[in-house]
Amino acid sequence: MKLEKMFKRAVELGMQADVRDKKYFDRYFKKQKEAMKNAKGWRKDIFDEERTWNPYSDSRIINGSGKEEVKVLMVGIDIETPEVLLADRLREKGQKIDCLFIHHPEGRALADLEKSMPLQVDVLAKAGVPVNHSEGHLKPRMDKIWRSIHADNLFRTERAAELMDIPAFCCHTITDNLVWAFMEKHICSKNFEDLSEIIDALMKIPEYEYYAKKGNPPLIVNGSPTSRPGKIVATEFTGGTNGPEQQLVAQSKAGVGTILSMHVTEKTLDAAKEHHVNMIQCSHMASDAIGINLLIDKLQKEDKGIKTIDTSGFIRVKRK
Repeated sequence: MKLEKMFKRAVELGMQADVRDKKYFDRYFKKQKEAMKNAKGWRKDIFDEERTWNPYSDSRIINGSGKEEVKVLMVGIDIETPEVLLADRLREKGQKIDCLFIHHPEGRALADLEKSMPLQVDVLAKAGVPVNHSEGHLKPRMDKIWRSIHADNLFRTERAAELMDIPAFCCHTITDNLVWAFMEKHICSKNFEDLSEIIDALMKIPEYEYYAKKGNPPLIVNGSPTSRPGKIVATEFTGGTNGPEQQLVAQSKAGVGTILSMHVTEKTLDAAKEHHVNMIQCSHMASDAIGINLLIDKLQKEDKGIKTIDTSGFIRVKRK
């Protein structure tokens, strides 16, 4: 499969798993095309044309023309310069590697991370939080993330891949959408007597079991094993990065009893304790691995010749 086709298919699959519907994306792409058409001067020169078909600003090809034939993917949750050098060393030893599949964004995908955060508004709306509340809470957090990222050296991995002549792409919100939908179906929609039963259910998922054996299990960070869950949501699985702690307060008022999260900030945990919202911190790396595995399953269904080399926290688990 050509790299360009593979990535565009990943975008399509991310949209299918998205809480937002096709009408939303149709409107979004129409607005982006109008903005590109109306842009003048330097704004036209720097306009990101990819936004006219890819809604995920934190997911993109960061090196390569897209015409490369891809059979062997080196997959990692975090791939930076050391992992690029690892790929080059493995190539020297005879290992075929056609492309790097990176989960956490690098290069331009990282520079635009905060632009993927409005998805949180729609995820929270599904949990019962009014959109005007979520938008009001989210904007300051987005600005803070933008200022923080803006000061970083964003392009080391991208440049390393260029120098080593290794194609690379990032899939962040795309695969986070897939694991969010997976958790909604297999955990949030089920009835559990207490939080310990949720932990038991998580531990039946191969990625969580694997990481638990490595000392990185799902944790009840607020509540107790005997706490009743109430309404269960996975509102901290997709949408770029953590939202502000005010979102937890809004979820409490909307009747949420238990939040499943990849990672919990201390401020959010303090708010959870104050407002008596149970929180389960599912292993971050295991959760990311689930989303990546779900995407690779779908890609391999379309091209059985695709193979993976698992690195940087990723383990391959195949599902039917």
